[in-house]
Amino acid sequence: MPATEAHIDISSTIGRMYKRHMKSLPKVIPPRSRVRLVRFDKRTPVWHKDVGRQFRVGYYGRKDGLDCIWLVNENGKYEQTTDRAFLLKYFEVEQLSDERNFYGQGKRRLGKVHARTPLERLNGETSIDVYEAAKEIWQKDDPDTLSSVIHILHHGKRVMNRTASAYALNLMHGKASIRALEKSLANKQEHPRVRGQAAESLAHNHRESTHRLLRRGLDDPSKNVRFWCAYSLSEMGDEDSLVPLKRLAEKDHRVVQGFWSVSKEARAAIRKIQKEMKDRRTRRRACLFCTKSRVRRRS
Repeated sequence: MPATEAHIDISSTIGRMYKRHMKSLPKVIPPRSRVRLVRFDKRTPVWHKDVGRQFRVGYYGRKDGLDCIWLVNENGKYEQTTDRAFLLKYFEVEQLSDERNFYGQGKRRLGKVHARTPLERLNGETSIDVYEAAKEIWQKDDPDTLSSVIHILHHGKRVMNRTASAYALNLMHGKASIRALEKSLANKQEHPRVRGQAAESLAHNHRESTHRLLRRGLDDPSKNVRFWCAYSLSEMGDEDSLVPLKRLAEKDHRVVQGFWSVSKEARAAIRKIQKEMKDRRTRRRACLFCTKSRVRRRS
């Protein structure tokens, strides 16, 4: 399905990364290991509000056995139980401890821990945690965090931190976020992944100058940038981009990892823009007809 028909699903990306590392986890998750809730579904609707929370695995109980995993919250409270299958399905194991005293015999209870903020996690080291933090930030759309997200976009430690920041700005409103995304897109020294995500995030949060920048991006050396500029221009219904899009549709057969060729995306963009143009003409004719009808009734 072309990107013009389906926005990139970050949760599926997280799922793929999660499956790659879960095979290396031990059969019994050691106590004091750190885990984070990263997803919920119809079976666990109450977890919706807790996505992003970090827990530690508590000491096991001899009566419950090693199949019953206690999740200890940031205050050191044994809050809820789960099993290994549910833990691997809904949680990301961020850090495995080397604890081998599974039942905690002679050990002190787990105390309080500092819960990292979404902004701290956005500039973290774990890809799943970074993107979950990005999702949490744009869902809240808190204007107080905007300047910090922009700072990470331009000065983040790693490519994934800067890419996730561009994703977080997708629906964070305001001229500052648009300017920041435009700056990253225009920066030829920036990594193509960051620039491509910046182009994508401008699809629904842009201004007049954004159209011109995205049209220039159709000639960019990076296939990622060309691909996502085509996507965003189609979402905008940009009629002036039809000529360069047709050129890409005919000649640019480079494939973007995880998606398809630039030419396929360009063809999808052309179809969407042409449909939008047709719809606009229909709306204008309908509006003109209504105006003439009102004039005749008044006369």
